[in-house]
Amino acid sequence: MGLFGGTVEGSSSGDSNSGSKLRSYGGGETDSFSSGQDLGGAAGGDIQAQVAMEQQKLQFMNQVHHLNETCWDLCVGNPSSSLSGREETCLNNCVDRFIDTTLLITNRF
Repeated sequence: MGLFGGTVEGSSSGDSNSGSKLRSYGGGETDSFSSGQDLGGAAGGDIQAQVAMEQQKLQFMNQVHHLNETCWDLCVGNPSSSLSGREETCLNNCVDRFIDTTLLITNRF
């Protein structure tokens, strides 16, 4: 008997695997998962949804980082313990413009 109850390669029992739904290890067989054909199934759909969600999180984090860097460089001259009124207003306007631009581009395409 092979791995997980499958038949040993070269045995005379053919594809009979003694009731196990798992395939034997070796023998040159390729199942649909290893060849990438099963990714559209239920489990593959879950994985694809998780990957898409993680990509969206990464894209959002990159946008926030870019926003912080751009607006900080534009609005804050010398860092201190608090922001001046001018710096705070500049940062608010910069963030608003960035969000408006991102929404415009996203809705357009």
